[in-house]
Amino acid sequence: MKDGEHPDGSDADALARVLAPRLRMVAAVAATGHITRAAESLGMPQPTLSRALTRVQEELGMALVERSGRGVRLTRAGRLLLPHAERALQDLRQGMTELTGAEEGRVALTFLPTLGVEVVPALLRGFRAEHPGVRFSLAQEPWAQSLRRLSAGGADLALTSPLPSGRGLAAATLHTQMLRLVVPEEHPLARGGDRARERGVPGSAAAHEEFILLKPGRGVRHLTDRLNERAGFTPRVAFEADDIATARGLVAAGLGVSVLPARPRGALSGTVELPLRGVDARRPIGVVWPEEGSGGGYEPPAVALFRDYVRRVGPGVIPDMTG
Repeated sequence: MKDGEHPDGSDADALARVLAPRLRMVAAVAATGHITRAAESLGMPQPTLSRALTRVQEELGMALVERSGRGVRLTRAGRLLLPHAERALQDLRQGMTELTGAEEGRVALTFLPTLGVEVVPALLRGFRAEHPGVRFSLAQEPWAQSLRRLSAGGADLALTSPLPSGRGLAAATLHTQMLRLVVPEEHPLARGGDRARERGVPGSAAAHEEFILLKPGRGVRHLTDRLNERAGFTPRVAFEADDIATARGLVAAGLGVSVLPARPRGALSGTVELPLRGVDARRPIGVVWPEEGSGGGYEPPAVALFRDYVRRVGPGVIPDMTG
């Protein structure tokens, strides 16, 4: 493998050999019972293997192999070590397969709770139908926590909203929702009927209302705070909800108003959704990943494969399953 090239799945065993040559020596001696045959199986000269075994035994302060007739065998210490060495080699091979194999790798994915009901299962089902060997580690968490995990190297990809704009993370928009002012159906702002719902209301129309907001750290809360700031007011907070569905329910109960993504299936019974005029009321949803050059400069092939799939399929999956 040349400098600058990424390894592929066929290199997994070779890389494990680089990481654990001494373990392989012990295992080869146990398997062959002969230094020369062990050296041949390892692809090295017999004197090199002999010297290496001598060094490792000196460093450990105990004998691992001993002569037995015309061959060699493991000592009691060597026999105790052998199953651990074999497991370690297998773990290393598996680890390198996950790191280098596009069809047998692992993807660590973090995503918004609202995307975990339908969007993420739909994406995983479709992707696994094409690539059944890829495994996933999933973390369902709010926007801010999700981006922190991604930045710290605890995840490969994030499905989230809003998308970051700073250095270190790259993003691709999959779908853009519009934010709406959600009010109880008997609210004065909703009395204009269809015309009011078409024309919408200014961003400051509910400046004197009590608001139902999502808790800090949620992406919609971040967008709402920014929108209200640009509209020139600080909302009075009646309740802080954990999720969008709860906030809608509280509005339907007449407990306040809220700014939430437009509901794909229409406004929740008991509420009216009003477009916002004069403010940037968009909510982009997308996939985020470490920018090239960060995260050690290496992206496992399975991660790139899934990201490309999400960018291709996600725009058709997300619009009908969020909010």
